[in-house]
Amino acid sequence: MKNLLFLAAIATISFSCKSTMTPDNLPKPLPERPKENPDNASLTQQEAQEMENLKSEILAMAKSEKCTNSADWKSVGLGVKACGGPVSYIAYSTKIDEAKFLEKVNLYNQKSTEYNKKYNLVSDCMLILPPEKIECENGNPVFKY
Repeated sequence: MKNLLFLAAIATISFSCKSTMTPDNLPKPLPERPKENPDNASLTQQEAQEMENLKSEILAMAKSEKCTNSADWKSVGLGVKACGGPVSYIAYSTKIDEAKFLEKVNLYNQKSTEYNKKYNLVSDCMLILPPEKIECENGNPVFKY
């Protein structure tokens, strides 16, 4: 009987507890952060536009070749999480101007690191693993893990 009362008390206390964490007060990943209020630890409109333009250039270069031979493709980390490591990986063909492409990727990653520090941005700190290989499917590079 005592055990039953004890279990009932524990269950009542468990169900009456309410979390203070809501989706509204959790840290937002970089793309979901507001872009116009620098006093609120977010990128300014100019910085956000600069990053978006650079990323668009990088993606356009990466997608400029059709994938016909997986041996011609490599991957590189794009973006830097606040606690380190890439945000994602993208595939690119070695047939493009690889030096110019990697220069843009390095600039994007450098700016990403600077903004993380400047605005004290946070991330999920999950490790994103590089792909083991790249295969061509329907003219597109596909990561295989």
